Amino acid sequence: MSGDALDRRTVLTRVAAFSASLTTLLGLGYAGSRPVAAVEADDRFLADDVRVERNDGELQAVTVEPTIDIQWIDFGGGIDSIDVTISAALVDAPGFDVLLDASVDDDSIAVDTDGFDETEGTASLAFDRLDVTATGTHVTLDDFGGDLAPGASTTTEVELTMRIDVVGHQGETVTTVETTRFDLTVHNPEGTATTTGRANTGAE
Repeated sequence: MSGDALDRRTVLTRVAAFSASLTTLLGLGYAGSRPVAAVEADDRFLADDVRVERNDGELQAVTVEPTIDIQWIDFGGGIDSIDVTISAALVDAPGFDVLLDASVDDDSIAVDTDGFDETEGTASLAFDRLDVTATGTHVTLDDFGGDLAPGASTTTEVELTMRIDVVGHQGETVTTVETTRFDLTVHNPEGTATTTGRANTGAE
């Protein structure tokens, strides 16, 4: 009789464990079926460091020209809108300037997609060149170089933030925020001069 009781406990334990596993699997399945959007730019949002040589140390513009790839799944009825906000700030300085706040139907964004009406799809976005010093007061040309002594250099670190809101026709919304940094180095090369000549010697 004790053997029968042990067997029943074993069976009940296994049934409980199976039920718990099944619940977990169903939970994962539910979570996995929720609308998802992924944003990629070479797998990350990247920015290269920049070095410029100017004899006066002065710049006319500091520009970025972002490109991003977006992939979405499980958006019933497809995508209603994609809104993008790009801002710039100086690292370790307060405040930021908004460079762009637009939707994909804006003329400043070139779009390549296999269709926004699809439940699953992709889109590549390419933005017009943006001058990070041309809007607002937190990132200006005065923050880069300017009045450098001959042979001197200065490096300024800039932080870019991109927010993407993907909104579906059924009210689904997925928001992604990507941040990257890059250094801009301005160098005023030291002036050099060379002298060549000929003595044009002769005798009489």
